[in-house]
Amino acid sequence: MEQESISQTALDQMVTDDRTQMLKAAVPYLPPAGRQILSVYAKMQELSNTISIFRHAENMQVCAAENTDVMDMIQDIRKYSAGKNRQQLDQLTSMLAMIQIIQIMNE
Repeated sequence: MEQESISQTALDQMVTDDRTQMLKAAVPYLPPAGRQILSVYAKMQELSNTISIFRHAENMQVCAAENTDVMDMIQDIRKYSAGKNRQQLDQLTSMLAMIQIIQIMNE
């Protein structure tokens, strides 16, 4: 059976596990007090994992992009945006592409 993948940023993949994701998915179904407790618990787990990862900086090399092209970064960020933010990223992409064309023509 094929496993479904859930869209997450690279950082989310590093600091979140399936258990935490399931807890967060259950939040809307709980009474208000339960929502608050479970939400804080899930976020504290993520914070704890984040601190642990940055404490051991060599692990972050796994997450570091080999290619530091701005256009690639914008396209990655675009995957997690919608509406006005996505439109602004599209405009920025167009402007950067135009700048690259002008630079090529000047060479």
